[in-house]
Amino acid sequence: MSRPWLINPLFNPLFEPLTIILFVLFIAAGLGLLVFQYVHTLRLNNGSALVMAGSDPAVLWCRYRTWVIIALLFAGANLSGPLTIALLCSFLCWQGAREYALLTSMSEGYRWFLTISGWLTLLATLCIGSSILTFIPILAFFIWSILLLYPAQGNMEMNTRFIAGLAGLWGYLYLGWLPAHLLALSLGRVPALITLVGFGVALSDVGAFCTGKLIGGPKLAPSLSPNKTWGGALGNLLGAALAVLLVSSALLHLHWWQCCILALAIGVGSLWGDLLESLLKRQRGVKDAGTLLPGFGGLLDRIDSLLLVAPLVYYVALLSGV
Repeated sequence: MSRPWLINPLFNPLFEPLTIILFVLFIAAGLGLLVFQYVHTLRLNNGSALVMAGSDPAVLWCRYRTWVIIALLFAGANLSGPLTIALLCSFLCWQGAREYALLTSMSEGYRWFLTISGWLTLLATLCIGSSILTFIPILAFFIWSILLLYPAQGNMEMNTRFIAGLAGLWGYLYLGWLPAHLLALSLGRVPALITLVGFGVALSDVGAFCTGKLIGGPKLAPSLSPNKTWGGALGNLLGAALAVLLVSSALLHLHWWQCCILALAIGVGSLWGDLLESLLKRQRGVKDAGTLLPGFGGLLDRIDSLLLVAPLVYYVALLSGV
């Protein structure tokens, strides 16, 4: 059974527990940053090295403010129903396609085709339901294959045409098909899973940052992301487990084995998405995908984990009967 497209957020049963969780996390994170800033100042005055070297409090506060804005926008869309989630995903597709086009040297025609096809996917999911997502990748392959035979920019060389078409198809799946699973979660019988995705991605990212700085360990993928370590990967899983614990106790009624599977999917998906976007940036030779979000870089730098976690949670929930 699907939900109404638009809901008054104040009357949404998720409103109160979600507000409490957000408030507690904002306060806890703010206090943690204050303590870190105090320790940072003491160590600077004593001339000793920082425990978490390279972590400027000013940058962390900038990220904190950005996180607060993102969390409020995401929570507002979640509480207001599938239509607002669709609008949010439409923006992710549009801005994500702009940054992706720069990273892959995609032509403007291909970029707009990618964006519009993503919007049509969201519209189809909203009107028909999540079952459409099963068939869309097949349809996308044939449509992009046709486009590949008739390049948008004159007579391309064969290898250029193939690379451009492949980048376009991959970009559509990345920024059109994957985000549509967030909308599918909103249309499902357990919309609180969107809340789990949001908290899971955020806390997994924070966990990876903290444990990566504190524990370190061997490099995870030095050629893709030199700062990522196996200690950070452990933090991904710990952050995801904390998110599942918070959300399942307040919003969901899950068995312990379902919690474990979801935590694993979120932790692995967050790391996977981060490394995948790092591959895009490395082949272009840039550090950030853009400058939209202060403290983070581009939109892709912030939603890279979300793009993988949303479909993983959707299919794990579907198969495990959540």
